[in-house]
Parts: sequence; structure tokens; C-alpha cells
Amino acid sequence: MVAGGTETDRLLIDAVACERRIALICNDRLSRLWIDRGGPARFDIHLGRVSKILPEMAAAMVALDGVADGLLPFDRVDGPLHEGQWVIVQISRLGFEDKGPKLTGRIAIEGLGMILRPAERPNEHKAGGLIELPRKLKDETRRASLLSLFKGLITREESITLRSLAIDWDDAALTGELRQLRTAWARAQTALASPAKPVLVFKALSDADQLIERHVMAGRECIVDGADEFVRLRGLLRARGLDDAHLIRHDGARLLFDDQDIEDDIATALQPRVPLPGGGWIAVEQTTALCTIDVNAGGSDADHDQARRAEQVNLRAASEIVRQLQLRNIGGLVVIDPLRMAGKASRDRFEVALRDAFGPEMNGAVQFGGFTRLGLFELTRQRGGIALAELMQASQPDPVPTRAAALNAVLRSVTRDLRAGQAGRYRLHLAPEIVTALAPGSLGQQILERVMGMAPELAADKTLSRADYRLEKL
Repeated sequence: MVAGGTETDRLLIDAVACERRIALICNDRLSRLWIDRGGPARFDIHLGRVSKILPEMAAAMVALDGVADGLLPFDRVDGPLHEGQWVIVQISRLGFEDKGPKLTGRIAIEGLGMILRPAERPNEHKAGGLIELPRKLKDETRRASLLSLFKGLITREESITLRSLAIDWDDAALTGELRQLRTAWARAQTALASPAKPVLVFKALSDADQLIERHVMAGRECIVDGADEFVRLRGLLRARGLDDAHLIRHDGARLLFDDQDIEDDIATALQPRVPLPGGGWIAVEQTTALCTIDVNAGGSDADHDQARRAEQVNLRAASEIVRQLQLRNIGGLVVIDPLRMAGKASRDRFEVALRDAFGPEMNGAVQFGGFTRLGLFELTRQRGGIALAELMQASQPDPVPTRAAALNAVLRSVTRDLRAGQAGRYRLHLAPEIVTALAPGSLGQQILERVMGMAPELAADKTLSRADYRLEKL
């Protein structure tokens, strides 16, 4: 289930390029945005090798396969570590900026319906063989049935947590997923027994995949633009014997995000200035150290009394501030400069508005520092991967699209043009570096071939910028 979600939430999936863009719509407004380009995922399991011991940090650096060295705290692994030691580790937090991932030696293998902890050593604080069922499961008969099933399946060294999504799965589906998770652990143990080099031994579902699959399996509306993704999700539902009426394929002449005005919201989330409903605006400035947000009343149609006007604009700004932090995927220290408010009651109402807007994130992901003596409001938000601006823009203060962002923008634009145009042979003129990215056999070339109905004819044009192209009919 999507945190904070309701039965009326809609998920829009744009899967027509080399990335998936996932938009969560709440109350007919874009609430969250995810961009998935593959690569490392939280909960990936690696066989790694300790490359350096860092006593001052009570941690070790571990060399991984295809990922920057990760940080493994001593308190997240059983037993001492030494350089050159082979260890099975799991990514607990993805790397960001110039920092590598954070690791744990306490392995929890994530499935769609359950989490398996395969090496849970019994001790005075936590017993092995633990079976945790969802709190929302109130049916005592079903609880007893599930407990009986898992007691006959798991060993004393294992512990299992069942997700709410799997409450109604039949015994065969539950047993099958447990078998798959055990197979992943067996691969890790085999790799550890005869190590040669760091290797990825279990590829976890990405955050985007988990979000999509839980939303779809819960029966909430999901609209998909992209044949492969639609077929994948329909297969997932049918394999579980679930109805797929809520899964809708977008097949209009316009692309899904154009049709639903999501592109405009993404463009706004890449700009520093964001207008507020009813007037006023906020300015969002992100740096390496922190994010600053300034609230401005210019153009506001709120009350003409200065104190009431300031409070009304601040309260309107509170929900938009939270929305922009989530859309932009901004973490770390955030400093807000609201309009000056006369008394403590107004400041308390502003804090409550922020708290309400963050919702479930207040359960650990967000911490409030409160108002400073200078009237600024401070908070910290847990980092959750790469910020939107870093994914989409290569430099500041004059940002240009990253190569990946430009490639995907071109693929979407060509798809849009050919959906609305006529079939036939085309020559696609592109910047040289984008032509290189569309090498024979690449995913990008396969997408163009499917859209054009034949192998694309590409022409490098040095006068074109990264995201520009020219489509010439032959």
C-alpha cells in the first residue's frame, strides 16, 4: 500500500522510454513522482569484500559489484571484521551525491508478500523462528491458519514478516514465494563458500516496483502508457487470480503525462519559483548543504490585515512546501523563511499545517527543529535516493539536461510525434552523443524500432543540443 494512500488514489505510469516515470495522483493533483532508470536498489544483497577498516567511524568499507564501496557499521554485523574478509551485505540506504551506499549484515530478503530473515540468531532480545502477521488482520481464524502454515515451514534460524498484501494469498502462493526467497539466500551462501570477486547475489525490487505492485495488487486504479509494462502488470494480477479491471492501458494519440498535465508539474518542480493558490509564491533553493525555502506574499488576495494575511499565506504555503520537497525528492536540512507571524498561536498553526502535510513521514522520516530566534523554521527529511534536479539537470546555475534525461526526452517526443503522425520511413537527426547512446541493440534503439516499425535511420548533427532532434520523412 502507498503510504498515506486512499482508495481514490490513481497511479500513472509512463513507460515509453528507457526509464519509467510514476506519478501518484491524490485529489486530482500530482502528489509524488518517481523516476526509475534501473541500477542499484535498496535491499539488494551482495557478496562483498572488506576494503578498509575505519575505527574512528566504527565501520568498514566494503567493495561491491558495480556499485561504489559501501559503509558497513560494526553494529550492523555479527562478529569482528578485518580487511580482505568476504561478507554478505545488504544495501540499507542508496548512495547519493559523493557518498556510497550504507550497508547492513542483518539480511532481510524482501518479497512482494513477505520478508524473510534467513539467519536470525536467537538471543535474549529477539527469538529466531518469529512469525509476524499484519496488525490489520483481525480475523482470528485466518491468523491461526497462517501461523500454523508458517510454523510448519520456517526453521528456528529464520524469521518471517507477512505483508498485508498477502493476507488472502492461498497456501501455494505463500509457500512458493518463501521458496523463492530461500533460493536467494542459498545463492548468497554458495557465493560466500567460494568467493572470487564481489558479486550481486540478489536483485531486490526497486522502490518504484514495490510502489507499483502494491498499488496494483491492492486494486487501486493504475493507468499505464507502455505495452511491456502493461503486460507485465496484467500478468502479475492474473498469476494471483486477481481481477485486472482497475489496470488501464493508455492508448490515446497523446502521451499519458501530456494528457494528464503531469509534464507541467514536472517542469515547475525544476524551477526555483512556485506559485501558490490564491496568490503569493515560494522560492526553493537547493544546495549541497541544505535546502532553503522562502515564502512571499506578492500578488496574494488574502486578508488585507497584515497579520492575518501573513498567516493565511503561510498556511497555504505549508502544504505546497511539503509537496515540493516530496516531488523534488529533497532530503537533509531544510530551512523555511515564512512571512513574519505576530504570535505563538500563528506559529503553532503553521507547524501543525506542515505536520499534517507530511502525514506518515512524521513517523521517523521527518524531524522538526522548530522556529529559531530569527523566525526561521528548521526541519530535516530523510534522504531517499537522488534528487529530481540531479536526475534531470547536469549543472547549475544554467542547468542543461543530463544525457540520460535528454535521451529519454527524445524517445518520448519521437513517440509522441509518430503517434499523431503517419507511418513510413524516417531519418532521425540527433546530437552526436545521443546517436552514440542509441547504439545497435540498445534499449533506446529497440524502442525506436518498435515505434517506427523498422530499424531507425540516425544522423548525427553537431548543431543540435542534447534534447533536440529533427524527424525527416523519407
